[in-house]
Amino acid sequence: MQLTKPKICVVSATPLTLHFFFTEHLRQMSKWADVTIVYNKEYNEEVQPIDAPVAQHHVMIKRRIALVYDFLGLLTLIRFFQRRQFDMVITLVPKAGLLAMIAAFLVKTPVRLVIFQGEIWSSRKGLSRRLLKMADGLTARLSTETLAVSHSEREYLIKEGVVRFTKINVLGAGSIAGVNTSRFKPNKVVRVGMRDQLGIPQAATVLLFLGRITRDKGVFERLSVFSKLTEAKSDVFLLLVGPDEGGITEQLKSMVSLVHRDKLKVVGFTREPETFMATADILCLPSYREGFGMVALEAAACEVPSVGTDIHGLQDAVIHKETGFLVPLGSEDALLNALTVLINSPDLRQTYGKHGRSRVEKDFKAKTVIDVYVKYFQTILRNKLNSLIAK
Repeated sequence: MQLTKPKICVVSATPLTLHFFFTEHLRQMSKWADVTIVYNKEYNEEVQPIDAPVAQHHVMIKRRIALVYDFLGLLTLIRFFQRRQFDMVITLVPKAGLLAMIAAFLVKTPVRLVIFQGEIWSSRKGLSRRLLKMADGLTARLSTETLAVSHSEREYLIKEGVVRFTKINVLGAGSIAGVNTSRFKPNKVVRVGMRDQLGIPQAATVLLFLGRITRDKGVFERLSVFSKLTEAKSDVFLLLVGPDEGGITEQLKSMVSLVHRDKLKVVGFTREPETFMATADILCLPSYREGFGMVALEAAACEVPSVGTDIHGLQDAVIHKETGFLVPLGSEDALLNALTVLINSPDLRQTYGKHGRSRVEKDFKAKTVIDVYVKYFQTILRNKLNSLIAK
């Protein structure tokens, strides 16, 4: 019988993933386990330290391929795992997943859990796609347990041969953290105040993007379509909210004519995304890849409909013609048409918004989702440790 708390390590390349998607899991896990989180502290200083009662450790894990750093990071993880002898290692993002699963496999960590949240290679072509896909396949093979955050992502990973259907599961209706419906909700007072603060007329239609500002989030398609919208409509604004990880903000601004550039509001990182959700009328998310599209659920909780791309992940977050529209990947015309329909139809926006809020309350409340995850962690850890004791 194990008398001490089990030791769990959660590995992510950046603290941003932990901050937005896993903080409450960490708080709950720390009640019954000794939890350590590993991430690269050179990223996203604005969210450090993570607000949870856990040990925090720095490892130089780069988001992009960097062979020397990757090798050194792997060696660091191997030594760290050897020293700490964790009972369970959980990974949340691709690069951290690969390095941590190799290290945990080599030191024989009993439970090695990979949580897939979107595949970089799904939007790539050629050799890059093959190599990144192989890396995910290796990560899955080295794990003892595998989760996908959406049912469509699970089907995609199985179809692409990355993981066997018997080894990958989805918990509940999907997502990794659910939505705090007390925090994300319609708020007329905030809506009025934020519009005044941002210099946006109360009667204007506000489009919103909230997330990492990178190419694979479809930001260039979004700005191209927004530029066309501003030429046709004088009362449409766009909010870009989130960290510019691609260094492309100025390039994006240049896509809007000078006469309409004041309608583009670039906000940067925020700790209060719900205030911008309450300010918006439509979420615009033409991403090239998503594991689930949590931002679409948060928007839905605020009764804001979404227009997103018809890809795995978003197919779970947005119900076509019920909580928003899904459009073909890369089609600016389809994106423009869907946005135009919602801009011109306040009643339809309201209907989709109400449906979205009801769906979130039914299937995606944060407490429900997080409780399922934490119970799952406890169960697989207990089963594995008991089986080792029995041997």
